[in-house]
Amino acid sequence: MSEKSGRRPPRTLTTAELTAKIIDLTSELGACRVGITTVDTLAGGPPSTDLQYVLPGARAAITFALPFDQDKIRDYLSKRDRDGHQVDYSRTNTLATGVAAQLAGYIAHFGHPSVGTLSNEVYRNDDANRPSQLYPDISHRLLAVRGGVGWFGLSGNVMTPDHGANVSLATAVTTAELEPTEPLLEKDNYCDECGDMECVAACPSAFLHNAKKQQTTVTMGGVSFTYAERRNYDRCGYVCAGYSGLHPSGRWSTWSPGRFPIPKHDGDLRAVVPDALKAWVERPKLDGHTLQQPLLYQATRKDVQLTCGSCMLVCAADPEERRRRLEMLRGHGVVVQHPDGRVEAMSPEAARAHLDAMDPETRALYEPEDPDAYDDLDTYGS
Repeated sequence: MSEKSGRRPPRTLTTAELTAKIIDLTSELGACRVGITTVDTLAGGPPSTDLQYVLPGARAAITFALPFDQDKIRDYLSKRDRDGHQVDYSRTNTLATGVAAQLAGYIAHFGHPSVGTLSNEVYRNDDANRPSQLYPDISHRLLAVRGGVGWFGLSGNVMTPDHGANVSLATAVTTAELEPTEPLLEKDNYCDECGDMECVAACPSAFLHNAKKQQTTVTMGGVSFTYAERRNYDRCGYVCAGYSGLHPSGRWSTWSPGRFPIPKHDGDLRAVVPDALKAWVERPKLDGHTLQQPLLYQATRKDVQLTCGSCMLVCAADPEERRRRLEMLRGHGVVVQHPDGRVEAMSPEAARAHLDAMDPETRALYEPEDPDAYDDLDTYGS
């Protein structure tokens, strides 16, 4: 005991003890998967794997997954209920952020400065990056696959063994020395680039259109990971933010009632996005809750609401369930919006009649006022 205080000096946890405790604590807080990466296992990775950006002196990171409610996802994809998944998505992401903060506080108790990172909606804002470029402060996805939380699917979403890609990811970064966990074996990766490529087929904007031909490889700590090369992120935002949602086939849609054209060439997005964005801003708010996206709110004073995310949501662990989910999405019609904001799925023919009954000014909130303005563009479905 200390002669001055008469109290036993605090016991310092070994690296192995602290590592085991943090993994156990993260699971106790609701994580279905936990992985640990270090500066060594992330060496050579992209800038978004640099732990020092988040915390100077950082040595390790704990990345984990919290599952979304599978029943609410099925109701969302089959267009029975949009808001159930909206609420679950927001609450799960908020919980993930809280778990990261709690982990950081727990580790700091043992004398190691640590910080929890938000699960989403945090982008680099420095001399090299603007928030609008959507570069994250730290990439939960990359840390997750390197630490064994899951595998990369063809889409680039992280697929966990039990919950597919239907998870929220977050990370706590620490100066503590922790023992890294190993990546999952690629031979066990159940993404077989399935025959229907459900993640590709579920995207109206063709964001992953060249998924099998054009792929990206990332190497971290001497281990390489491959997934589909993404096209211009404005293409994803065009549909995921809800500006447009009608698939080029005209037979199904996301939860967005918008039906502006989908250009084949990324360079043509600048010709359609301004009109679709203006219409989206002026449309009534969808019934139900919102997603707090600061960049778009700053620009438009309107909150985003979930209408897509389908490439992630169709990606279940079971291949038969993946096929069922794609059919849920494609087999339950087209969404239209009523004057009170309520959205409803109906057949393509009934949806067309619904729009035709609108006065021209109202109809222009959902589809181009002058379709001929896009005749020079090469668009999907034209």
